[in-house]
Amino acid sequence: GLAWPSGIGAMIIPSHQPSRRFNTGAVLFEIVLALVLFTFSVTIISSSFSASLRSVDRMRHELDGANLATSTLAEIELGLKPLETAPPTVFEPPFEKWTWQIEVTEPSEDLDMGGGLSLVEVIIQSEELGRETRLARMIRGQASPLLPDE
Repeated sequence: GLAWPSGIGAMIIPSHQPSRRFNTGAVLFEIVLALVLFTFSVTIISSSFSASLRSVDRMRHELDGANLATSTLAEIELGLKPLETAPPTVFEPPFEKWTWQIEVTEPSEDLDMGGGLSLVEVIIQSEELGRETRLARMIRGQASPLLPDE
């Protein structure tokens, strides 16, 4: 077979050693760089996901407050709740974190709210969640119409 002269073999081996060390260092640098980029990406994605979850919770609480205000105002219009100022009252479960309150401004000549209309404001609050929703509407009082004296 073919045999390499010892002089040539001695020259080839040292020339490959520094190249192999350089390749190993470059691969290690690439791996560290890839890990840093991966960690950075995961951090950004997880913080975005966390912000999205907080936003969804905030929107859900705002929707709950708006729905409770609309429902309470509808109960007043249907006569299920009296048309009078009421102190803060806790809702029944599952909305026990929320309270409702009614403020009624009676008709007056100063405000020129003729026709027996009252300004009814429903205030829905949740101190635990730090939310407040207010909904106001002009509602005709449930009083009987004025009849001439007989």
